Amino acid sequence: MTGYKLLVTAIALSLTPAFAANSADSTSSASQPSASASSASATPSVQYRSGPTKRGRGVAFASTSSTETSNTSHASSAIAQIPMDATTSSITLFGELDGGVTIEKLRGKDTTVKMSSGNWYWTSWGIKGVEDLGGGNAAIFTLQQAFKLDNGEGVGGGAFNNQAFLGLQGGWGRLTFGHQAGLSSGDGDYSMLGGSALGTGFTAIGNLAGVFLTTGWLDNSIAYRTQKYNGLQFTAMYSNGIDGDDKEWSKNSHYYGLGLTYDVGAFNSNFMFELEDHKGTKLADGSPAKLDKTQYYTAGASYDFGAFTLYGAYQFVNHGTRMPNYNMIHLVDASSTATKPATEIPTKGVRQNAASVSVATPVAGGTLMLQLNGVKGKILNDSDKYQAWSIGSGYTYPLSKRTLLYGSVNYGQGGKALKHSNLDGFTTVFGMATTF
Repeated sequence: MTGYKLLVTAIALSLTPAFAANSADSTSSASQPSASASSASATPSVQYRSGPTKRGRGVAFASTSSTETSNTSHASSAIAQIPMDATTSSITLFGELDGGVTIEKLRGKDTTVKMSSGNWYWTSWGIKGVEDLGGGNAAIFTLQQAFKLDNGEGVGGGAFNNQAFLGLQGGWGRLTFGHQAGLSSGDGDYSMLGGSALGTGFTAIGNLAGVFLTTGWLDNSIAYRTQKYNGLQFTAMYSNGIDGDDKEWSKNSHYYGLGLTYDVGAFNSNFMFELEDHKGTKLADGSPAKLDKTQYYTAGASYDFGAFTLYGAYQFVNHGTRMPNYNMIHLVDASSTATKPATEIPTKGVRQNAASVSVATPVAGGTLMLQLNGVKGKILNDSDKYQAWSIGSGYTYPLSKRTLLYGSVNYGQGGKALKHSNLDGFTTVFGMATTF
């Protein structure tokens, strides 16, 4: 099949939900956009050993109370959410399933057609609970496990690899402890990643994960979030050891995050600062590495004009340990270690700027989304540069209050150090998702 015929076929398959819209029986409005860790198979042009080893997509929540939902676009289905104002005692079993087909053609590589899971909603199940403690206070917990729908395998390590936290909440806010995701992760209860119609949904070619550097799941974390006051809400998070805190403090890798959202009427915005100190990071041979602290500055905003919603997002990262979509870099030049130990060689990582503009609008009973993304960066150790841009599209059509169909077509180009990477080519995805 020629590339032209393949592209035409992919577009037709991805738009199948839209063609079905005129005959399907819809009983709910279009679902909110969601996050996804689905991406092209890694084909790093440079090598790396550092940073997070656990990465998966979980449910990212936008709701702030039982009656109010902010217009951030990173959320998967809100099925796992515990509203900030919940105090009524309850135990709930929940889950979401997402399965489809992904067609991918990367530059210089063969076309692949494969079953894929977690394209729009995450595929997971869990248990959440609330206990009324009186006085407007409640004890809360969430245990959530992700898995692959195509073969039933778990994603990541541990029984509850998405979220596992216990905490308290009341009029003063929410405080939780456990395994939670960073503020810009697009995952978990505390993610604030917004300003995007597609979020991290469908494939990295076309979404934020293809240009932003997002944080991941954090072990040994504590998080605090205030209630919303006059549209403002503050969030703070700390991890005492991203992948373990069994060593002395100075030898564990720590995470620090501060975030602020401002939502009023049709306008929604967020800003967050995050830092990873990499104190416990080791090289591939097990030796310790001296890495500069990674700093993330991320902002997003959206405005609902009624007929459509316009989104924008921007991120600056200094001393990142990788390029977008986990394309890796040499943190330490092998030739340098011949004269100095790795612990004495500063490793500066990457510096990059990334931005995204997108729009979402109701079409034929569903939601049509279009997104433009771009990134330019530099590998500071050797001055190599990289860049990438992509156009993403998606359509979701609700068959009921719990089930939807989706389709997506995406195209991207990588340049310099990202040329012929997993961000250089096109993808299309189509499938369905449901919640329980």
